[in-house]
Amino acid sequence: MNKGSNTKKQFSASAYVHKAVHEYRDAPAHRSGEVQKLRVLSVEPGSVAERIGLKAGDEIQALNGKPLLDVIDFQFNAAAIGRRTTIQTQERKITFVRREWESFGLEFEPIEPLTCKNQCVFCFVHQNPKNVRRSLHIKDEDYRLSFLFGNYLTLTNVDEAEMQRIIEQRLSPLYISVHATEPELRRQLLGIDEYDGFMAKIDRLTRAGIQLHGQVVLCPGVNDGAHLDRTIDDLLKFHPHIVSLAIVPVGLTRHRNNLPQLLPFTPEIARQTIAHITPIQGKLKRQIGTPFVFLGDEIYIMAGAEIPPASHYADFPQIENGVGMVRTFLTQFNAALRSRTTRSNKRGTICTGKIFYPYLKDSVDRLGMDLKTVAVESNFWGPGIGVAGLLTGSDFITALKGNVYGDFVVLPSESMVGDDYLFLDDLTIKDVERELGVPVLPSGYDARDFVRLLKTAA
Repeated sequence: MNKGSNTKKQFSASAYVHKAVHEYRDAPAHRSGEVQKLRVLSVEPGSVAERIGLKAGDEIQALNGKPLLDVIDFQFNAAAIGRRTTIQTQERKITFVRREWESFGLEFEPIEPLTCKNQCVFCFVHQNPKNVRRSLHIKDEDYRLSFLFGNYLTLTNVDEAEMQRIIEQRLSPLYISVHATEPELRRQLLGIDEYDGFMAKIDRLTRAGIQLHGQVVLCPGVNDGAHLDRTIDDLLKFHPHIVSLAIVPVGLTRHRNNLPQLLPFTPEIARQTIAHITPIQGKLKRQIGTPFVFLGDEIYIMAGAEIPPASHYADFPQIENGVGMVRTFLTQFNAALRSRTTRSNKRGTICTGKIFYPYLKDSVDRLGMDLKTVAVESNFWGPGIGVAGLLTGSDFITALKGNVYGDFVVLPSESMVGDDYLFLDDLTIKDVERELGVPVLPSGYDARDFVRLLKTAA
């Protein structure tokens, strides 16, 4: 059951987890091996579901007499074309044959995320401010969300039944938090009592044909240098089933009281990391046709280094992890500049985080419009956090109230989730708009949509 690429899967996952937490806040915790009732949220017009009479509010309790674990279990068992299928709801039994061209067309209520028991030394959830909404305290460690949305999991909390299910239902690819492959170092980084048999799990999954993408959160002086070399070498043995490995810098907020002391990722460390990894990438490109190891955009930006060309990233396997996102934006932006859309004569303010600011400002200036680009500081998390996706509604209000340039404001869509455009501090885009007194617009996730928005802004 291989899934297709989804360039917004991280954002979708954030919204999904947020919704799940609120809808299941009083539900007892369960493992994914326990039977669940699948409640239908909506039915797509013209779909199989509409044809057989399913409707919002129906609970699907069994498929072909088999109780269901979750939405993935439903998709796996309902995939048959041209065969008699029986669905049991809370009210009736429906038998039908799915035609080749028909989509099933069901949207279900979200499953409750499985949670992580690890105590990773760099865990971002442990660095939250006090009194944030409950969903920000959820540490998801869920192979289903990894398959559906690209969430990372360590595999530490995946039990035998879940491993068997991943293999049987071919839940591929999965996104794995590696951090280190040396048993003792990995144990320390994950804050677990004993080594979790990680390499044996990787071997088992790859032998079964499951594709994996790995991630290392690089902590200076802890899992870098020779330790990082060991991690790369160990994972390379599983290529091509391990498709890629992303290296991203540790993020430290100001809220680390009573947490393990870690060194911040500095511009000098970023330059050292690039110098370390670039020769490895070149060697692997010659040997296996791919760099295999990819550095997060933030590392290049912090170092003041040039962002690699699009050809470096192949098919951008970890773009949702901030690997190649800047290059994608610049490529899309250049393409959008060639369009002949009429320009707006309105003035406006464009916001982003301090990491992406130089690239966005340069791009916006090239439009030749009366626009001001603003780098917004993260007061919520602290100065160590510079990515746009973690900016809050209150951050934007603090930066812009009384300082808006022009007739409208554009905020990064990465900072918001859901139909009501909710920020991490529970403010919405309408709250920000009310405080600023001008229209506030989401940027969109594609640079071409962003340019069209600016050229037609009312």
